[in-house]
Amino acid sequence: MGVDKNSIIIKDLSCFNIRHILECGQIFRFSELPDGSFRVFSKDKSALVRQNDEEAVIITDDPDYFTKFFDLERDYGEIKLKLQDKPFMREAIEYGGGIRILNQDKWEMLISFIISANNHIPRIKGIIQRLCERLGENKGDYYAFPTPEKMAQMDESFYASIGAGYRAAYLASTAREIANGFDLEEISLLSGNDGNKRLCKLLGVGPKVADCILLFGYHKQDVFPVDTWIKKVYKDVIGDNEPNNNAMRRKLIEMYGEYSGYAQQYLFFNKREN
Repeated sequence: MGVDKNSIIIKDLSCFNIRHILECGQIFRFSELPDGSFRVFSKDKSALVRQNDEEAVIITDDPDYFTKFFDLERDYGEIKLKLQDKPFMREAIEYGGGIRILNQDKWEMLISFIISANNHIPRIKGIIQRLCERLGENKGDYYAFPTPEKMAQMDESFYASIGAGYRAAYLASTAREIANGFDLEEISLLSGNDGNKRLCKLLGVGPKVADCILLFGYHKQDVFPVDTWIKKVYKDVIGDNEPNNNAMRRKLIEMYGEYSGYAQQYLFFNKREN
């Protein structure tokens, strides 16, 4: 990896594939351009990512931010080596080996994954885009993600008007909680289990949504978001159906250990795509 003015250049593509990174369910604010490049948005920032067979180039006014955002200083080759002998991992890593877990904004992840519950990706992206357009700062050719204070000014009817459905009440309530002092930063100090319990105190956050926030906003590895696809993985790995999602989560964390969060992404992406 090298940085040249406003470009981050990645020559080793064995652990970087922009399509894998963006399409594995961890981010909703991106768009594919006609030439196959991607615009990626986080907080009030944006980057253009181009990738071919030789290199990936991230063009941005804030290379330090996007170096951290794309987790570029972490050795994913070592992570894959540690995981490859775990059940079903070799195939999953081979298929989605370009995945990197992004270091995303905690507040943005909280709101994004409340919106994601029982929803599908095009609709999630549309709701978030309308939210940014209506409440976010105009950055010229895109809109920033709105602040908690701005969102807390809006009532349930506003969130219903942008298509949030029954989640409108959750968004209004949670924005008020954060604006009134619920501390998202202190969750960084907690274990995955304790962080999950703390986040579940917010309206609209259940255990699966909390684990997604912890994985994609806090980079916690002692988590394992359990959704429809991971339930299928669980049946493959364990060989039976476990009716309790929490028990399923515990067994999978025990099985995949300190790299559980990475394992979840490789397994989820492989199962969903294949």
